[in-house]
Amino acid sequence: MCVFGAKTLVDAFDALSNQSLFSDGKTDESAFIPKNCVRLGDVLFPPENQDLSFSDVRGQKKLIRALQIAAAGGHNVLAFGPPGCGKTLALERFGELLPILTVEEAQSVTRIWSLAGLLRANEPLLRVAPFRQPHQTASIEGICGGGTNCRPGEISLSHNGVLFLDEAAEFKTSVLQMLRVPLESGAITLSRAGRSTVYPARFQLLLATNPCPCGNYGVSGKLCLCSARSVEQYWRKFSAPLLDRVDIRVCVSSSNDFEESSSIESFESTQDLRKTIATAVSIQRSRQKKRNAELSPQEIAEFCALSQNDREKLDEVAFENDLSKRAVSGIQKLARTIADMAGKNQIESAHLAEAISLRSNVGPLSVFAGI
Repeated sequence: MCVFGAKTLVDAFDALSNQSLFSDGKTDESAFIPKNCVRLGDVLFPPENQDLSFSDVRGQKKLIRALQIAAAGGHNVLAFGPPGCGKTLALERFGELLPILTVEEAQSVTRIWSLAGLLRANEPLLRVAPFRQPHQTASIEGICGGGTNCRPGEISLSHNGVLFLDEAAEFKTSVLQMLRVPLESGAITLSRAGRSTVYPARFQLLLATNPCPCGNYGVSGKLCLCSARSVEQYWRKFSAPLLDRVDIRVCVSSSNDFEESSSIESFESTQDLRKTIATAVSIQRSRQKKRNAELSPQEIAEFCALSQNDREKLDEVAFENDLSKRAVSGIQKLARTIADMAGKNQIESAHLAEAISLRSNVGPLSVFAGI
């Protein structure tokens, strides 16, 4: 925003009549960029935090690939596996894969953080995507917002960023179910004592959980002490409608499948992972000015077109697995993101196959039909 000072009202009037003093209204994308940002093509990333490097995540190539795709397209992720397998370690580093926000995205985030009293004096515009990780004891008011002044909650503070729920099954069922509407609409309406406030809440949801209450379900060499009913009740806390909004599901195995070489050079660094993410983000900003996860049905039909053979394959998978229309659309959006990462204009069969594998029901998720 340009600011002009005037000593008198006459000077102010003269300035308003002189159009050459004012900008053309175009957004200055270089405003308030954090120091030492990394530029990949025309996409900027925040400075790399060596304490959160993906080089430290070993033996989980499938999970890292899923997080790379999620960062490229803004897709929601569910990672489940036994304790100590590395799912939390990887998901806590997810913010390192996200590019800095555009000025338009940063403005709405800055307003929300200012209302919440969290805006630092030396940071007039938040360009780094928020990454919020509330505790499992968080109340529904703390997550969705509320109070006497209708303060924004965690889902609004993570607007244009990430909401990470670690040990997600330990959150209250009401808290988990409340996420369904904001995930769909990208906003939340708070009504308190005759006052109604609408906050934006277009966040990316990351869920990490154990496969069962004891954590050993399906783990070779370990004994699961949970009954079939307790495992079912454990997963029913999420509900099929909530899981239907999660496009990427990853079963994280215990870290017994490390690569042959133990040297750190044999693992992908954060910088390596960012390269294809930058390619996809640049394509999406140019093509539709939004992330693929936010595409409308009309935009899916336009940008996620499949060949006849691939369409028949997707219809067959949907019929065999009783997938909902939302799930089918999610697979198409995933395939579009994978194609963007490869720099392809058209979705190919390999892209669709990988998208289907990321959306398939495996492990404890198979007890739910149609999600």
